[in-house]
Amino acid sequence: QALPCGHRRPFLRTLSSRICTRGALVGAAAMPKRRAGQKEGSSSAATPEEGGAKRSCHDGPGLVTSLESISYQIDGGLRHVEPYDFDFTTHVKQRWVGRTLLEVFSKEFVAYSAEYYQASIEAGRVTVNGQKVTPGHELRDGERIVHRAVRCRENPVLDRGLIRVVAETKELLVVSKPSSLPIHPCGSYRYNSLIALLRAQGTVAPGAELYTTHRLDRLTSGLVIFAKTKAAARQVGAWFQGSEIRKTYLARVRGSFRELIDSVSGLGGGEGQRTDGAALPAGVTLASEGRIRLNGFIQCIDHKVGKYVYAFERPTVGEEAKDAETQFEFAGAAPNGESVVRCFPSTGRTHQIRVHLNHLGYPIANDSCYGGELRGDPSLPLIPHVRQAHNGVDGEVLEEEAAETTMHPSGIFLHALTYRLPDDEFTSETPLWAEESESGG
Repeated sequence: QALPCGHRRPFLRTLSSRICTRGALVGAAAMPKRRAGQKEGSSSAATPEEGGAKRSCHDGPGLVTSLESISYQIDGGLRHVEPYDFDFTTHVKQRWVGRTLLEVFSKEFVAYSAEYYQASIEAGRVTVNGQKVTPGHELRDGERIVHRAVRCRENPVLDRGLIRVVAETKELLVVSKPSSLPIHPCGSYRYNSLIALLRAQGTVAPGAELYTTHRLDRLTSGLVIFAKTKAAARQVGAWFQGSEIRKTYLARVRGSFRELIDSVSGLGGGEGQRTDGAALPAGVTLASEGRIRLNGFIQCIDHKVGKYVYAFERPTVGEEAKDAETQFEFAGAAPNGESVVRCFPSTGRTHQIRVHLNHLGYPIANDSCYGGELRGDPSLPLIPHVRQAHNGVDGEVLEEEAAETTMHPSGIFLHALTYRLPDDEFTSETPLWAEESESGG
């Protein structure tokens, strides 16, 4: 059974702990959200420190100290970052060698158009080793590329107030991530990222090291475990890699998941059949009473959009597939004929739970990438996806393009509820969309 939020067992005897009760927050510094008496829609300044590398979130490529301050604006339940200038810095990768600068930027960095990149290179806003070059410049190994982007615009994220801290020790920081936030600065999210906001609200001190130990998709909410030392990062990372951490997720899916459980348990249709006579999905077996198991492989079929598929047997063509296993239980009935499901992934493959539920025929209800529908929900509304404005030769922003937006999900019905470490356990709050369900026992 899940523990109340903030309840923990003693962690590794070498790690002293400070326990935070349900909803408690660490750090007295106010979030750059709104000051006392400040109305929604007004701006405030913040100065998140450097962060963003996948391991060390201190001086990685995500944020730079040259940007001394930024401004957030809270409007309609969304957190916006005011436009700012930004230096994107990278070094030539092996696969870029011999290709032209324009070709690499146009095909590998899709935030802007090819026309924008050509104009920026010709205007000198993209330099190589500090020098202005032509769009046809052939890249060489080790060259340093800097792209000076003018008035960068970030996608807004849900404003849920201060990031909730579940627990903190000398070596670990465990928080509950809202959906819509990526963990690291990436793509169109730099200061609207979990790490940046933790620094901005004072939970993480300026200059303090912070290391990630696992992944959690931007659209997924729930527990994130950070390490404060390299040793702790290696230990927790090894536990995740070795499947020594028992994970429990909640998902809300289309259809009556109880029917699938009953079918596999032999309480409905005949062997190998659902109660409606249809064949059971490949790879499904009974794990224990009231719990089913799905085994198989997961394979990436499109890196550009990050699309994965299930295969019962290891594919012999395409990218290497990885074995994956998840167990599922029916947790309760939800509105609109949907179900809340407890998910227990034994492995940690990208999009594993989403892919597995789609294969079972019970996709996450609002996961349009894997069988669900694109829809708004009271707790997870659709939010604007901001199109980066095309900057002219002199860096001016074309206002008609700056205004162009499309709507996209702020999150999906998937939540990391509990992580049980070898000698510890952390549990986050139950999301609103799961609390609506009628218990299934």
